[in-house]
Amino acid sequence: MQILKKIKINNRNYYAIIDLEYKKIQNNFPVLRLKNYKDDYWDSGDCSILIERIEENYSLKKAQQYDNNIAYMNDILYIYDRMPFISGIKDISISNNMISEESYISKEEIEKYIKEFNIKMNHIDNFKLSDSQIWKF
Repeated sequence: MQILKKIKINNRNYYAIIDLEYKKIQNNFPVLRLKNYKDDYWDSGDCSILIERIEENYSLKKAQQYDNNIAYMNDILYIYDRMPFISGIKDISISNNMISEESYISKEEIEKYIKEFNIKMNHIDNFKLSDSQIWKF
């Protein structure tokens, strides 16, 4: 299962793609959890609060620390650094009430870009969606 969560930065609509799955807990009770992430806790409300803070604290200066040459990648890396559990980011442009362009970059492509261009990331190794005290802005 995938959920797309909208992140609005500089009048652009990005969509964080989050892979989820149902897991059994006590008495075979199903619980929705993050898929393919070490801390599998999932809560849509916590994720929405994280996104609000990402949007509120965004600045061009903060984004440019990643890649001063490509504004698109600045935004992608800014989001990924704060949401390391996502599986990708979608960008949708609308013109005349219709989708004029849609792009997608996977987590693997983001990580390849980081490695290939020696991008310094500031992410928290033990990031937990359940612990807003460690979230970075």
